[in-house]
Amino acid sequence: MILWSRAFQHEIGESADDTELRVDRGLAAGQLWLWDLSGEAVSMAVSRESVHGVVRLAGVYTPAEKRRHGYAAACVHALSKQLGDLGYRCILYTDLGNPTSNSIYRRIGYRAVAEALRYRFD
Repeated sequence: MILWSRAFQHEIGESADDTELRVDRGLAAGQLWLWDLSGEAVSMAVSRESVHGVVRLAGVYTPAEKRRHGYAAACVHALSKQLGDLGYRCILYTDLGNPTSNSIYRRIGYRAVAEALRYRFD
């Protein structure tokens, strides 16, 4: 999970300096989820701490060599269903410039409700 988390951070242009700490905390909190196919992890997602009954899914990642097989879609769908069955409402942020993930999220039941901009001051 550490390698995948680092790769995800790199792909989205974020610092991966504290990856080990974030993975340790996520595992301890039960917030890191793997999609397993015949004993092999093929995709992951992160569920954040709930706030007023809402859980944000984040860190959806599939290694490049395992992409285009529906693993991330299956992972997010199953996690969303599991959390929904527990009474939580799930949300996620996605990159508007990524039509693949946007179409997948719509197909599994998510809908766009707002757009946000992120600014970074260095």
